[in-house]
Amino acid sequence: MHTNMNDQAFLNLEKQYWQAMGNNDVEAAVALTKFPCIVAGPQGLLQVNESEYRKIMAKQRGDAYKDVELQDPKVRMLNEQTAIVAYTVLINGMKMLDVSTWIKDGTEWSCAFHSENPIKN
Repeated sequence: MHTNMNDQAFLNLEKQYWQAMGNNDVEAAVALTKFPCIVAGPQGLLQVNESEYRKIMAKQRGDAYKDVELQDPKVRMLNEQTAIVAYTVLINGMKMLDVSTWIKDGTEWSCAFHSENPIKN
């Protein structure tokens, strides 16, 4: 992937993740994920290994994630190996606040934590 990252590069990784979800591309999503990963949201808090993640992805409706647009994104590098990306998205008519933590392992960046929470109007 990338070794010298800027804000746009992290946003591109997030977009790649959403495209993988929208296309039901399990392999692409797995390649972007650091296992075990932590996922927090309306469904609860999960720590998921790769085989569990593959099962979850196989059950998802990709059409719910088609054409997701990251709105008002914020990126913060915590150090050379860790970045936080936050933004809002509209999914199935619901505005959500999403936060991902990306970590660098060698030369590869992967998502180790993702949180998705509804925003009340």
